[in-house]
Amino acid sequence: MPRVASVIALVTLVSNACGGHEPRETPRQSAAAARVSTPQDTSFAGTTAPVQRASQPGTPPRVLRGVTAASGPGYDRVVFEFAEDSVPGYHVEYTTKPVRRCGSGDPVTVAGAGKLVVRFEPAQAHDERGNSTIAERERTLGLPAAKDMKLICDFEGQVEWVLGVVAAGPYRVLDSPGGGRGGGRVVVDIRHHP
Repeated sequence: MPRVASVIALVTLVSNACGGHEPRETPRQSAAAARVSTPQDTSFAGTTAPVQRASQPGTPPRVLRGVTAASGPGYDRVVFEFAEDSVPGYHVEYTTKPVRRCGSGDPVTVAGAGKLVVRFEPAQAHDERGNSTIAERERTLGLPAAKDMKLICDFEGQVEWVLGVVAAGPYRVLDSPGGGRGGGRVVVDIRHHP
């Protein structure tokens, strides 16, 4: 019986020590491994205001090589992975205005009541020959908060996505370097609507 009590005490101590922290972004994780696993922080405050990070002047465009999405406890996660170790500048915000493709000006519709626009600069979603580096440029996600996503711009050093979300609720943006082997990531977590 003392052994069981010791194990319970140890489990309680470890779970209390690990709780309440932001999820750590490790450089060794690939975009495929970025699926949200239990336990994760579901109590982040988030924001509905714009979030941005400026790029360093003279930085060459970062090549977007993958986008993954998954649902976890309390939020959906969309991960943008770049070929280089660092990430480009980004600007993330909700919009109530119509969303249009950057080249044609054609209107873009997405599922859900909210539109979260994620813009990277300098960035590109194609290689030096003009071939797309992203297999799916429009994806139905069907997650609790994020319903779909569409690439709406890959032109002149700018890559822009629009995420169709259930409602314009709190989100957060995390970024992490690639650790010397490429794979810098920008992570957008969208809290599930109550």
